[in-house]
Amino acid sequence: MTVVLLIILVSLLTVVVVQDFKSREISWFLIPLLFIGFIAYAILNIGISELLTYFGINLYIVFSSLLGATIIISIRNRKLTNIINTHLGLGDVLFFVVLTTVFSPINFILFYIGSIFIASLIYGGIALFSKQHQLLTPLAGAMSVLLIITIVLDQFISTIQCYQDIIFSFE
Repeated sequence: MTVVLLIILVSLLTVVVVQDFKSREISWFLIPLLFIGFIAYAILNIGISELLTYFGINLYIVFSSLLGATIIISIRNRKLTNIINTHLGLGDVLFFVVLTTVFSPINFILFYIGSIFIASLIYGGIALFSKQHQLLTPLAGAMSVLLIITIVLDQFISTIQCYQDIIFSFE
């Protein structure tokens, strides 16, 4: 059951990657499918109680980071700025919410910050050499690539565990 669910989730994430890299947007129906799929996967692995705890903590982290980004950008612009659709796409924000169901809190922070950093580094480098002034980063797609790698490694390398509080547990 878990293997079939993982194959479905990796397939959905692959669709996110293709759509986001191709058109810089993702189909709306992928978000609820991924959300439900990762909730089912989490329940199979850690149970409802632990999932709800992780989800709550991780959601708080997402909202805090989005609020912080909004405040910083608003101060810089000297007016209240809605960062959705100006600095981040709605699909990216909703994808962040999906990610809250995939990791324990510490692993979520590591993945969230690490994947945003890697995507920024890669697309920042591309922007330096691009003739386009406005280069949109396919953030959900880039994070999906890294998530596919992470959940596949989670299946084959015993020291990598998404729901343990350190992604590399040395027990």
